[in-house]
Amino acid sequence: MKKFKIFRIGLMLCLPLVLSCEADDAQGPEDYFDQGDFIIELDAQKSPGKGQYRTVLQSDETLTVSVHVKTDQDLESLKIKKTVNLEVDESFGNGGTLEVQASGTSFDYQFAYEPTVADVDELVGFTFTAVTDAGKTQTSDLTTVVTLSPLDNLVTKKWVWTSIKHVNEDNEEVINDCEKDNAFLFNADGTMSIDYGAITGTGNCGFDGLTPYANWYITEDGEFFVMEKYNVFTPDIIQEERYEIVTLSVDQLQLSLEIDLTVLGLGIETFLYTFKPEPKD
Repeated sequence: MKKFKIFRIGLMLCLPLVLSCEADDAQGPEDYFDQGDFIIELDAQKSPGKGQYRTVLQSDETLTVSVHVKTDQDLESLKIKKTVNLEVDESFGNGGTLEVQASGTSFDYQFAYEPTVADVDELVGFTFTAVTDAGKTQTSDLTTVVTLSPLDNLVTKKWVWTSIKHVNEDNEEVINDCEKDNAFLFNADGTMSIDYGAITGTGNCGFDGLTPYANWYITEDGEFFVMEKYNVFTPDIIQEERYEIVTLSVDQLQLSLEIDLTVLGLGIETFLYTFKPEPKD
């Protein structure tokens, strides 16, 4: 019993110390809201720590951040440095830094940056440093996570033809076996081609290559995927196939096309084409 009392007394003495340590580690408002007479506020998600922010966007989106600087001294400049994996990106601004003239004790700036595919899945950071006439400085950091957009992903893969469904006929599957190894390649410069695979030039695929595909583009409204092709015997006559975009994601492409088959006794028939991405060879 005496030993138990000693243990209980010792526990009671230690408990305030444990609670005190927990309190010291707890995050308060100062971890999320910058305070003081010299601050740089960014219109982005606040992270724990003074002047720490983060944002997430896709590679085809524009990063726009409103920057607000407040100080008790006249400002001279705002310097923005870009890093990739903690190394200065010298292609940004002038040797890695963009300098903006500032004035007064309150200054606002709209920062804009167009990410590239090279930024995808890298540790991209922007350090905003405000400098006063007296040489006083303050910084805030923006960590930027750039993910690959479906459009940018489109040109990094080959798209294998997996399905053709005749929508008017209860989504009947009509793809030929010799078409299942066909892969479409869409290049960043707007050109395109088809890899007909191992099964080509025979049966239902006997005319592969007779009408090569040359160019592709997506309409400005993002609704249609246009492919241009020509007959090898009349290369100056461009034929346009205008597909409606059903799905455009990083792991699937689905396009719908209306074809006039009235000469075959049918009508305006709709076909749904499905592609899946695979690494380019």
